[in-house]
Amino acid sequence: MSHEAEALPIGLCFRVYAALLGLTALTVGAAFLDMSFFNTPVALGIASIKALLVMYFFMELRYSPKLTWVFMGSSGVFLFIMIMLTMSDAISRGWLGVPGK
Repeated sequence: MSHEAEALPIGLCFRVYAALLGLTALTVGAAFLDMSFFNTPVALGIASIKALLVMYFFMELRYSPKLTWVFMGSSGVFLFIMIMLTMSDAISRGWLGVPGK
């Protein structure tokens, strides 16, 4: 059973484009704020929203079979796990101090 992907209406394309531009401006604005160690998670969260918009609308994920959704979702979960493990390592590096000093 094959679905023929419909062309996106031009108005929707411009709205998604404006949302992507707004999120990019939000990322730049967040880079200038001092949020301590929350800078990276905020930037990654905004980047994830932008990636989801691109996948859903421009890569036509909404017309894909459910198995594609499962693979995309599991990839996102594992990416989240990898980012959290990396962030926990980066945050905890200074906890033990430098030996011998």
